[in-house]
Amino acid sequence: MSTLADLSLPHAVAVPIPLRWSDMDAFGHVNNTAFLRFFEDARFTAFPAAGVGTGGQMSTRVLLAARHEVEYRAPLLYGRHQLTIDIWATRLGTSSVDVAYQALALHGGQASVAAVARSRMVMVDVTSGRPQALDEQERAQFTPHLGAEVEFRGW
Repeated sequence: MSTLADLSLPHAVAVPIPLRWSDMDAFGHVNNTAFLRFFEDARFTAFPAAGVGTGGQMSTRVLLAARHEVEYRAPLLYGRHQLTIDIWATRLGTSSVDVAYQALALHGGQASVAAVARSRMVMVDVTSGRPQALDEQERAQFTPHLGAEVEFRGW
């Protein structure tokens, strides 16, 4: 087993995510669909350029999801595990950013990877609905957190 420090990534932002009873499914573990919400919460916490300003007001430009890919590696159990999402950028395009995630399950001082994922996010003007180029401030927010692509195990 590993500790959280062993699995944490130096370029990632670590975001603790509280698990809720309603995240569980009939099989007694956190439902796979809850992970997309966990990743979204981590994005908005780690990168305000995702569309919510510091005052909680929506921006005129927001990052919208164009694609998600998730690989589940171990069950996450409500009441047993604490969850931390490591989040980082892997690519900055003209109007898009690829974001990677590592969901770390913590229990008794030990950590394991519950899931890894990646998302392609596109900057969109709220009024027109059209993609917009990332500005220098937005790029500067992601640049210190650029890291390697997520390694999926494959089919």
